[in-house]
Amino acid sequence: MTTVENDKKLGDNSFTLQDVDIDKVEAHHVNVGDDFSEVKPNGLCILAICVVMSGTLMFGADTTLFGAIQAVPSFVNKFCVGDYGTAAECGLADCEAQLKTNPLCAGLSDGEACCATVRANNDDWVNIFLMMGNFLLYFGAAWGALLLGPFIAERWGRRLPIFIGCLIAIIGCVFQAYLNFSSKEVFLTARFVLGFGAGTALCILPMYNAEVAVPQWRGITGGLFQFFVVCSGFTAVFLTKFITNYQIILMIPAFAAIIPAVGVFAIPESPRFVMQKHGYEKGVAILQKMRGSDCTHEAQAIWEALEAEKNTKKLSYTQLFTIASTRKRVLIAIIFQIVQQFSGVNMILGYFGTLMGSVAPDFDPFTASIIYQACFVIGSFIGVAGLDFRYGGRRIQTIVGLIICSVAFLISATTLVANGSGYIALVGIFIFGFGFQISIGIMPWLYPSEIFTMEEREKALSVTVWVQYIASAIIAVISPYLINWSVYGTFYVFMALCVGWTIWAFIFVKETRGVMLENIPALFD
Repeated sequence: MTTVENDKKLGDNSFTLQDVDIDKVEAHHVNVGDDFSEVKPNGLCILAICVVMSGTLMFGADTTLFGAIQAVPSFVNKFCVGDYGTAAECGLADCEAQLKTNPLCAGLSDGEACCATVRANNDDWVNIFLMMGNFLLYFGAAWGALLLGPFIAERWGRRLPIFIGCLIAIIGCVFQAYLNFSSKEVFLTARFVLGFGAGTALCILPMYNAEVAVPQWRGITGGLFQFFVVCSGFTAVFLTKFITNYQIILMIPAFAAIIPAVGVFAIPESPRFVMQKHGYEKGVAILQKMRGSDCTHEAQAIWEALEAEKNTKKLSYTQLFTIASTRKRVLIAIIFQIVQQFSGVNMILGYFGTLMGSVAPDFDPFTASIIYQACFVIGSFIGVAGLDFRYGGRRIQTIVGLIICSVAFLISATTLVANGSGYIALVGIFIFGFGFQISIGIMPWLYPSEIFTMEEREKALSVTVWVQYIASAIIAVISPYLINWSVYGTFYVFMALCVGWTIWAFIFVKETRGVMLENIPALFD
């Protein structure tokens, strides 16, 4: 028995490992079919993943709030009135009078519903200001994920880019809320800065989970990414009922970002990263600190994979697409991002207040938001719980969820075409929210984090997250035009896309449930 003792400080954490059998380590040889079910996480492992995944709270809160804040009078008064119309044209005044005189409100019985409809039809407000506010958030996130996040992660580990990204996002929130100087240009620039910081951090979160979680729990812990997003969205919408000051609402993402920004200094660095940069003994020291059982077999699997890659240079962005085996996995990961964004989710989220004015103007928008977010939470909870369950998993949940999304859009679109009840169309939207969250709400973040080697992971994930946010930015631009063209037509378009994505998933998505991280790339050979 050889005892390894490592008292070296890594970041802000000091680790000591005792009683690791190095002779036993050398005796192991890891195969694709090896069973790692004996590996157990401990409390530190679970805590570390939860702290890191809490980084999604800021982005989930902001994307939801920007849809909900469109109906908050203080925000509309600040940025719409004067620049994009009168108080009446911005849906803030004379609601009862407009109910009787404005042709847009024909058939409505409630003044507030009339104002919501008027606001939804203010093309300059919706198609210029709100569209740019959504677009710049995602555009900034794309470049943060591509340029800054992987650059820091590759050199200094996974924790530092999370901290820096959160700090940048907090600065963006401060400027959009309190230091915008009543300037639309400053406000929109702050949206870009917030997105840049969020993208810098968010591209690292699934990477950390993949490198820290045990194989049989990796799906559930990876699913926390999306679960925290929807929980923050639900909480954010609820808060808008009680908070009427738009500045406080816009600062909510900053408050959420404080948790991971501070928390990363209390958790260990990725043991795989440490093993790669500082050697086996220092890496296994951290790994054992995050396990509730002996990690010898797992450590050897990691070490063998790293040794096999030792003489291989980090892949360039070009090589991600020129090496056949890597290209196949990169394209699957990229298409997953496109699937998520072109499912229709951000068309609904980003313009929820506007959409409500067209689909069901008589239905209270706050209540609708709460129900929609509740469907998100329930779907996400069931989706996360099923990821590592024998009857669930990445492949089956992706396919089933996309089928549900297709049917949901069919219900909403056909109801509107038939001049049926807007409430039934609204039910279709709620069903979509559930179907989305059990499947493609989770998978584009989890699946790509699993299918790459250490030499590929930083750049591959940065590319996939870049595509995620570029696709989001495109959706932010085209959605108001689609909605203005035809609401039911928009629903039919996304229904057709979801059908296509279902066929793609059936052909290309492979199951990775319970497979050791280092063995997953071989599934695609």
